[in-house]
Amino acid sequence: MPDYDFSTLSPVDFEALVAELLHAELGVHIESFGPGRDKGVDLRCAMADGSVVIQCKHFLRGGRAALRRAVKKEAAKWKIATGVRRYILATSVSMTVESKEELVRLLSPVLPIAHADILGLEDLNALLARHPQVELRQFKLWTASAAVLSRIVHAGLWNRTEELLESVEKRAKYYVGTQHFNRVMRILEADRICVVTGPPGVGKSILAEMALLAHGQEKWQVVQISEDVKEGFDAWNREIPQIFYYDDFLGQTDLAETTGKNEDHRIAQFVERVRRAEPANKRFILTTREQVFRDATERSDRIRRSREFLTRAEVQIEDYSAYVKAHIFYNHLYFSDLPVGDKKLLVEGRDYLGAINHPNYSPRILEQVVRHRSRALDTLLLGLKEALDHPEELWSGSYHQLSRMGRTILSVLVTYPPEGIEEKSLRAHIRDFDSYTYQQALKVLEGTWITISTRNGSRSTPRGTQRVALANPSCRDYLLHRLGTVPGEAEMLLAGLQDIQQLIMLLRYSGLDHPGCRDGKPSTGAPSALVFRRILRGDGSGVTASPHEGLREAVVENVGTVVERIETLFDHHVDEWVAKIGKGGYRTFDPRPGLLSTVLPFMVEFGGRESSEWCARAVSALVGIGGRVVADPHSEASISLIVAVQHYRLVAPEAIERLINLTTAGIYDPADMELFFETVDLGDVSPELWKSVRAEVVRLAEEEAEHWSYESDFEAARGAADTVESIAGRAGVSVDRLLAEWRDSVDQNEANSEEEPEWARSPGHRSAEGDGGDKALDMQRVVDLFSTLADE
Repeated sequence: MPDYDFSTLSPVDFEALVAELLHAELGVHIESFGPGRDKGVDLRCAMADGSVVIQCKHFLRGGRAALRRAVKKEAAKWKIATGVRRYILATSVSMTVESKEELVRLLSPVLPIAHADILGLEDLNALLARHPQVELRQFKLWTASAAVLSRIVHAGLWNRTEELLESVEKRAKYYVGTQHFNRVMRILEADRICVVTGPPGVGKSILAEMALLAHGQEKWQVVQISEDVKEGFDAWNREIPQIFYYDDFLGQTDLAETTGKNEDHRIAQFVERVRRAEPANKRFILTTREQVFRDATERSDRIRRSREFLTRAEVQIEDYSAYVKAHIFYNHLYFSDLPVGDKKLLVEGRDYLGAINHPNYSPRILEQVVRHRSRALDTLLLGLKEALDHPEELWSGSYHQLSRMGRTILSVLVTYPPEGIEEKSLRAHIRDFDSYTYQQALKVLEGTWITISTRNGSRSTPRGTQRVALANPSCRDYLLHRLGTVPGEAEMLLAGLQDIQQLIMLLRYSGLDHPGCRDGKPSTGAPSALVFRRILRGDGSGVTASPHEGLREAVVENVGTVVERIETLFDHHVDEWVAKIGKGGYRTFDPRPGLLSTVLPFMVEFGGRESSEWCARAVSALVGIGGRVVADPHSEASISLIVAVQHYRLVAPEAIERLINLTTAGIYDPADMELFFETVDLGDVSPELWKSVRAEVVRLAEEEAEHWSYESDFEAARGAADTVESIAGRAGVSVDRLLAEWRDSVDQNEANSEEEPEWARSPGHRSAEGDGGDKALDMQRVVDLFSTLADE
């Protein structure tokens, strides 16, 4: 019988194991509700004669005493177990007859509990013995079982790879299963050969190692290739199933690390041998960075010819839901040296959310920081922030192996928003353009540094148009860091800018896009509110609260060049827009509010009197043209421009009033109307303008009431009504009748909605949602997950 102590499982992993075991034992679907403190229900299933509720208690430390305390708390929560026929308690604590009897005495007054339904460590091992197919899938268990590892090693199943086995043993407990594992296993079964690719630090190696562990338990011999593929040829044994593993098989940064030994030829030969092996008892799993793989297929005919047999399983951070990211971080913290008191503080402050939601999230960064900085909470949080804000080490080695053309392409893309630019526009930025060199560079960059997508077509984008963008926020951070620290990089870039959008992004990244930018931070009041509102809501630019100081210094040092490029490129951009409007072109939004609101603070504070006069003329031209100003769907740019113009007093009051009038007529989002009243100074405006603003508030209230009458999110509908009421109060208009009808309608719709089932009102109910579902629900699962971190 197995003899697992379950020490390599976190509480979440333990709950998943119990669900799978009871599914096999009871023959019914087990519904999981995820972790959460004091929820009362971890798992549930429906039987013919009522519901079965399952509670999981996993303690690495504390033993029976900790379990007894937890069960007392559990009993206190359950007053009436409505609709519950059977209660099962599963725990990793070793049980005796006496200890089970004590737990039954504590629970039986409020829950239908039997001795046989308290499943301790010994009972779970017995269930694993009865259902070996479950044990086979629980490879995280094996690394804590001396018997399993001894069997693998002494049977020769882990050939000459003791160091690798030790690595797997140490790392398996941190692993979180995802769809990538299932895909790798399917590829190996169907095609025999799988190449795991992805950017640095995403988790390629541990994914491959878990696949090896699964094969080892199924009595495949694991052969690690550490130096060159000749080791695979030497270990080949026709009689037994073998899986070969070659980590970074094309070198860590460049194919040249291996091809000097004619390695590409031998790799191709070995791939062909595995593919043709009879009987079909050979498999080959390889890992490499995506960029290196593409580079190799371009530079090596042998690798290129083998590419059709090298089935890839690509791993990207974007594939991970918020919950998966949280689970990875949770596992590292659960098994870390962080004191229990600090774990509780982390949970209470929800400081983990900063790392999970950080655009540079990386499993490798988490692993490195938690391993070396987890003895105190302050040190851990500081280390995480520094590593996530500046993940240069993950990209520097890769960058220095790129061709000159590859670096040029990246220097262009970093000056555009995250959605990138059309490929033909990118091509136009390249000086001394050579088609072959350019195409080769794109192939090497794609998948690691950049993504190339093809659009389906729209009024503005023809079908088949390709768009190129940076693949990862950490790529952008590394490139911006270089601009601010490598002598001459920023100067060359600024002098060659061809599009005003490039300057817009550089000013935002450097924190030079708001009033008060000369001092490095926004002025108090309206400008500050605008900056923090943009960061909170997210404007798609990838700009964070921390500007890139090196880039800021470089832009300020080159103020003459930047001012000249702003004036020239702004005029060119506006001329193009006017020409398209005149021809009946597709573009309807006026680009000037967004452009001016960004460049105006820099021009006024660093460019001198002539630059200020240029800004005043541009604003006057904007308000002098009839029609509605709609800078973007949220009108936030127009509001920002009003705030900047009022701050610097650049134009006459009548021009500001004209800008306010045009802007409020284009607001269709209550959040933007709130922002307008929070930031725009309406103290001296004329009665006529106030009348116009109030009319727009009434129009917005009516549109919102109409919109929410069709929505089924009742709490959100009530919140929207409260927001409209607040806006109306600021504007001094009455919409009381409309709000009363709105709220009555919401109450009636909620009353008519389907009544919640009885069991859902038991402690711990929460709808089970898969990864990648509703974001709010996904985040609630994250909070519930971390609430169990310091339960012991």
